Amino acid sequence: MNCSSDLIEAYMDEELDPASHLTVAEHLSTCQSCAQTHARFCKQSASIRSVAPYYHAPAHLQQSILEALRQAAATETAATGERAPWRWVAIAASILLVVSVSWNLRRPQAQSAGKDLIAESILFDHIRSLIGTHLLDVPSTDQHTVKPWFNGKLDFSPDVKDFASQGFPLIGGRLDYLTGRTVAALVYRRRQHTVNLFTWPADSSPVDASNFSRNGYNVVHWTHRAMTCWAVSDIGVAELEQFRDLYEK
Repeated sequence: MNCSSDLIEAYMDEELDPASHLTVAEHLSTCQSCAQTHARFCKQSASIRSVAPYYHAPAHLQQSILEALRQAAATETAATGERAPWRWVAIAASILLVVSVSWNLRRPQAQSAGKDLIAESILFDHIRSLIGTHLLDVPSTDQHTVKPWFNGKLDFSPDVKDFASQGFPLIGGRLDYLTGRTVAALVYRRRQHTVNLFTWPADSSPVDASNFSRNGYNVVHWTHRAMTCWAVSDIGVAELEQFRDLYEK
């Protein structure tokens, strides 16, 4: 395919048919320019989400609906001379059920969409680091060199560990930008493969570990000591989960 920002936006908005979606995904994995464009779009979306106001349904919503229905029932009674309480009660119950179901479904869907957006942004930051020149800001196998390097550059201190004896040697770290903030990217090797570990303070309570796969890459997400962690590589999920277990000890 030819490079096209319009196709990338359609890809992000899930507007493409399956064949076109796969074509764009494959193109993004091989074209540095389009991968950077996609990463920029992802960051812009994440930044907008991070500052956009989020409104919860007001506590008086149920009362307002019931009051409006009571007024409508009273108006009909006055006009017809007949009372129809059961029909209005049924309507009220139906409306409240729809509001309740819609509201409760929207929240997990929004959380899931936000998580998927972060996962995709992380995946493409990983790919960009491999095909570009910005894999390491501080190349070092010494955790006591890498950890102090972040001092003054972040508003938190990342937990830097080395797992050379377990087959995941530390090779350095860098600064990256995700979800509207600067984060730590710790870089490890697994044989000839690169593992990027992105970490920053968690915004909420701990989440259950989960994984995400696309185009031959695997992403594992978990929280550890009030930090959110995303590890990404082209090694197998089992090995990436082994890395997660080492980091959590």
